[in-house]
Amino acid sequence: MLVIRTPRQVSILLQETGAIATEMTLLIQVTDTHILPPGALLYDSIDSAFHLQQTVQKINLMRPTPDAVLFTGDLVERADNACYTHFIELVAPLKMPVYVIPGNHDNPQLMLKIFAETAYFPASAGTYQYAVENLPFRILALNSHADGTELPEFNERKLDWLKDQLNRSEKPVLIAMHHPPMITGIELIDMGGCDWYQGIKSVLAESSQVKLVICGHCHIDLCGRIGQIPVYMAPANSHQLIASRGLNEAPATINRAGTPTLHHFIDGEFLSGSQPWPADVDENRIDKVSGKSWQELKSSMMGWRRV
Repeated sequence: MLVIRTPRQVSILLQETGAIATEMTLLIQVTDTHILPPGALLYDSIDSAFHLQQTVQKINLMRPTPDAVLFTGDLVERADNACYTHFIELVAPLKMPVYVIPGNHDNPQLMLKIFAETAYFPASAGTYQYAVENLPFRILALNSHADGTELPEFNERKLDWLKDQLNRSEKPVLIAMHHPPMITGIELIDMGGCDWYQGIKSVLAESSQVKLVICGHCHIDLCGRIGQIPVYMAPANSHQLIASRGLNEAPATINRAGTPTLHHFIDGEFLSGSQPWPADVDENRIDKVSGKSWQELKSSMMGWRRV
């Protein structure tokens, strides 16, 4: 369905324990960028464009180079041409394929029009959902946006699309959406309740190929589950929200960009975290600091188990 480069095949040689050939795919998740027109500040104080610009530079410097970058909604603060055009300008320098999904601040219909000249949003009208096929796993990009509200919605048409896609292949699946399909204990986030994702939960319970669900929206990082499937909620790129658990209190805003999240697909499973290997830490590598070779350090760590 999509045009995407063939994923890297990386061979990791563990010399002490024998050679192990491992297929590895690196997906970067960025969420809640909340871009405004050039020069405008979010809440008159947060430079969300600067945060995204810095993140794009960091991603381009990562080693190994990621295979794709997925933006999980709230691309812009206001869904208009100026904001989306600025978003496109900011992410254009990325050296790998880019994909986007809508959040509550977005307009899927407008996204379909504005992103038509890119490969970022290859969705069709109606569900505004799509699949990425040319990786060792499939990405099913879902649309939890609802018009006129910040709360999530997932209607029968969207659910039928998900059922159909899962019936097409036994290939491992990563599902991406904006809103978290779980109760977080944070009142601001849980206002949508749990009814909206019960259909998704039922479908996923019958689909053994779904390995991970990723989302954003909360402006913090949090791990949970939908049924037996892990859910990873990434921190926001624009700013963080610090909210009390179980208390009826407004959250606090922190003007800090969240670290891009790395979803590492290896040996048929996902490993997720917010500290991908950057390119500016070579001088702090433990082999250089210790004056010993990496091979020597590994042999020491393995102790009696080394061959």
